[in-house]
Amino acid sequence: QRYPDVAENLRVSDFERMFAIEYFHRFLAALVGIVFLAVLIRAKKMSTVWPSARKPLLWAGVLLIVQAVMGGLVVKLDLKAVAVAVHLGMAFLFFGILLWTAMRLSREGHSIIEERRGLRRLGWLATGAVFLQIVTGGLVAGTGAGLLLNTWPRIGAYWIPPANLLWSNWYSPAIANLFENQILIQFIHRWWAFAAAGAVILLVARTLSKPLTARGRIALRAVTTMLVLQLLLGIGNLVMKVPFWMAFAHLATGLALYATLLVITHEVKFHAESPAV
Repeated sequence: QRYPDVAENLRVSDFERMFAIEYFHRFLAALVGIVFLAVLIRAKKMSTVWPSARKPLLWAGVLLIVQAVMGGLVVKLDLKAVAVAVHLGMAFLFFGILLWTAMRLSREGHSIIEERRGLRRLGWLATGAVFLQIVTGGLVAGTGAGLLLNTWPRIGAYWIPPANLLWSNWYSPAIANLFENQILIQFIHRWWAFAAAGAVILLVARTLSKPLTARGRIALRAVTTMLVLQLLLGIGNLVMKVPFWMAFAHLATGLALYATLLVITHEVKFHAESPAV
């Protein structure tokens, strides 16, 4: 069962804070749209850039329009968990397309190491695992799943909650458990974090001895620190019942981790003079 509607006991100070956050969010969304339009127009005028940047920038433009519509739906649906998670995931995809395009343009003409396809696939696997973890974090935020069973490493009294709690008849249709069942969502978010961490650690272990570009070496050295910090922030959010500043830090570190993995995945393609270690 969902936690009680917080609006019933909302204080004026809390409403003012929430209003300020929403206002800033909308202002920032408008600013992103304006800046992206300026970048798109500028790229269109550059004959050396447009052929390489046209497709990803146009896809990013479509995604930005859909994201704006999705933002309105999130508000219209009273922050329904699925809408929040999709909105968050699309924001990360938009950011990822722009970051990848920028890195691609910065490496035009550089020689590529074709035999590293397996390593690039591992990079995409780690990036995808972290992306999925971020989307499940949207479900945690949307359902308030972080506000119950605030113990770690056990979930209340259980390592694995009973099946009737993880997949409850309370939700109809049954598939709604994946999007509304707070216990199941928290369980997935807790333990998928370690699966994603395993993929990141495997990527680091496989990449350390490879020659990398300077940018790739910096990213590889930073990624494990970000990973550990992100795990600690996740645990802290749980046991402290999601204080605002920690939730914000958790999201920001997740974005930094995601971006760093994209940098590593991109940079393993190219030749360099020295190994990562």
